[in-house]
Amino acid sequence: MENLNTIVVDFTSHCNAMCGNCSRNIDGIKVNPNMPLGHMTMDTWKNIIDNAKGIKEIIFNGSYGDPLMNPNLVPALKYARKLKCNIMIHTNGGKGSPNLWRMLAQELKDFPQGVVTFSIDGLEDTNHLYRRHVVWENLINNVKAFIDNGGLARWRMLVFKHNAHQVEQAEQLSKDMGFVKFDINGGYTFTAIDSIASEAIEKFKATKKEEARTIAYDTSKLDNVERVKNLMEEGFDKGCITCKWKKKQKIQISHTGEVFPCCYLLSDRYPKDPNSPYGKECNSVFWPNVNDTPLKDIVETDVLNFPSDNRFKICEVTCGEV
Repeated sequence: MENLNTIVVDFTSHCNAMCGNCSRNIDGIKVNPNMPLGHMTMDTWKNIIDNAKGIKEIIFNGSYGDPLMNPNLVPALKYARKLKCNIMIHTNGGKGSPNLWRMLAQELKDFPQGVVTFSIDGLEDTNHLYRRHVVWENLINNVKAFIDNGGLARWRMLVFKHNAHQVEQAEQLSKDMGFVKFDINGGYTFTAIDSIASEAIEKFKATKKEEARTIAYDTSKLDNVERVKNLMEEGFDKGCITCKWKKKQKIQISHTGEVFPCCYLLSDRYPKDPNSPYGKECNSVFWPNVNDTPLKDIVETDVLNFPSDNRFKICEVTCGEV
């Protein structure tokens, strides 16, 4: 597979958190009913790995779930050793015991490079405001166990108005704990659109344990604002689309084994609103599955070029420019 460098895997649709902008939940209280709950099976994983010779990197990054929720994570890493590729795992860090994280640190040493990106949005008094249900004590204990056992960790932070004053403190804490990198997550394209059209906010409904809340992004830290502003002025249908994922030679695979050109289309596979035009477009296509067709054959077909050929609305929003 000469034209493929990176496979991004949504290893599960289960998660311990209820983050505001996530495709898997509604208002921070209810799981998206249109999304099938499940873990990627080892059979599906083997169908990927056995047909991924020459791949340079595998990224565990969920459009719907946190990879630590899948009990097959460690066995999956053991099976993937033969590819001798880099591994990146994205997580909120709140799931699992310190023993699991010690084990994970050891497993990742068997790869040329194995890194865990922890999405931590502030400090003890603020992280849970967006990362709803992530317990700070559990997160910190897991991070310590991972780093103390030689794990390479990256701290990635979404910046809101309520935690913007903590960026320097968070970066210093990352250094003190032994993170190899600290950086800012520039947010999501639709957040940038919201910041121009109205307000870049997330609304959480009340639960039995937590009050309702509205949180606002620090718009100075958002990516894509200038790009989408130009598109909104000219019209999204007037933009020139350059597929970011195709340029980087990446593909996305869901927990069920379906293969997509990018994470944006996977995020529309199970829309919260069944009337979503993005969801309808995505589901008008039959997406190939590694359980039915070898991945090497899927990659060599034209099916992953659909975004540039069919000009999906989501492609205009995420990859269009004027």
